Amino acid sequence: MMIEAEADIRRKETADWFSKLNQRKVTTADIRAFSEWRRDPENARAFSRLEAMWDAAGTLAQSPAIAGLADEALGRIERARPRRRMRDAGRLIPLGVAGALALVIGAGSLTWWSLQRPDAYATAIGEQRTVRLEDGSRIVLDTDSRVTVRFTDDRRVVTLAAGRAMFEVEGDTERPFLVQAGDTEVTAVGTRFDVRRSGSGARVVLVEGRVDVHKPSSPTAQWTLAPGQQVTTSGPTPRVIAVNVPAETSWTVGRLTFENTPIAAAVTEVNRYTAKPIELRDERISSIRVSGVFNAGDVDGFVAALRDLYHLEAATAADGHLVLSGPA
Repeated sequence: MMIEAEADIRRKETADWFSKLNQRKVTTADIRAFSEWRRDPENARAFSRLEAMWDAAGTLAQSPAIAGLADEALGRIERARPRRRMRDAGRLIPLGVAGALALVIGAGSLTWWSLQRPDAYATAIGEQRTVRLEDGSRIVLDTDSRVTVRFTDDRRVVTLAAGRAMFEVEGDTERPFLVQAGDTEVTAVGTRFDVRRSGSGARVVLVEGRVDVHKPSSPTAQWTLAPGQQVTTSGPTPRVIAVNVPAETSWTVGRLTFENTPIAAAVTEVNRYTAKPIELRDERISSIRVSGVFNAGDVDGFVAALRDLYHLEAATAADGHLVLSGPA
């Protein structure tokens, strides 16, 4: 009985914290109190499982059964609280789906302990970031990239919503590591690989280990990569090719490597790292191919090299971005 009572208390506290932290205004005192509460490993695990409702709220909101339970929970609150002036009474109403569902679960009407809300990580333009996950795996996020991470008992799932990331995966045969990027999934156990969003799919480069790449919508679209191989799934006929891994992954050390790359493609890549992109206005230079190693984010250095090597003209537009054109 004592164990059940403790579980009930923890469930209520978890739901209360979830609801409070999803309000529009959260005080620093709330954050400190929550951090202290979450120091208890059991509390931390309970909260992580309950957080999944937020991720699932969009789907749950469409369920008549869930909507009914949420309305019932809000109705109990409305009936139980004392009557106040209208302007005060309105403060507790707009809890939203997530808050209402938290209250439903706090009341013991549902159990969602098998779910887990994903953690989210992102970088701004020109920023790179390394994230160490709870299993010891690492994600290196490139500029302007976003991922969500969700671990369960039987698998580790990362969704690459935008940009590019390098994954260094700790081996765990009981929990495969799955990266979802558009319509593409990459499955690994313990390995190192690079994934970049490309159209509706992804470009995957394997550095070491082994990965399986597939598109769930097409049973025949499956590829197994060996180190030094790449597949881009967004094209009409994806195929596995050999690539220069150090060149393809040099961004992880702040470098951009081009090997006989069309100037438009090189400029597009450089522009990912700056808020003031380079503009190409002259069709005469479209046939130029660029080779070299450049510092990511060093737009001036890149333009200076093109100017020196290919005798291009560079002008500064009114808003500060650079415009490249052929020689006068």
